[in-house]
Amino acid sequence: MANSLPRLYLDTSVPSAYYNDRQRERQLLTQRIWHEKLPDYHLVISNITMREIDATKNLKKRKKIARFVKGIELYVLTPAAKVLADEYLKSVTMTGNDALHAAGATISGCEFLLSWNFTHRANDRSREKINEINSILGYKTITIISPYGL
Repeated sequence: MANSLPRLYLDTSVPSAYYNDRQRERQLLTQRIWHEKLPDYHLVISNITMREIDATKNLKKRKKIARFVKGIELYVLTPAAKVLADEYLKSVTMTGNDALHAAGATISGCEFLLSWNFTHRANDRSREKINEINSILGYKTITIISPYGL
């Protein structure tokens, strides 16, 4: 039987925040939603998430985060996701990895993208443009939210 839970894509900022004791409020909220809210979702990460985790300079933190996300569905970005990310980059101010996260969430069939990235994803303008592009190209829209909105 297929998993009937809504699909939620985690960008790197979420598992990273779980261990970020320099931003205590963010860490505590992330830990709370991880245990109270996220069990109600089918979680997805991508190889971009793993690449960003692997780039974490603090080896101890890197190992904790990598162990933490082990077992979460891993979506490997396809050429279609890269094409979609390129479309986002034409209209939305964001980095290439930010665009790949949004495209990965879309192409992997997630209804939600959870992010602490208010600059490039979890803001009204980016959400609107990403979903406008998704609609034009025949993809489903996604709900991009921060942990505050979950």
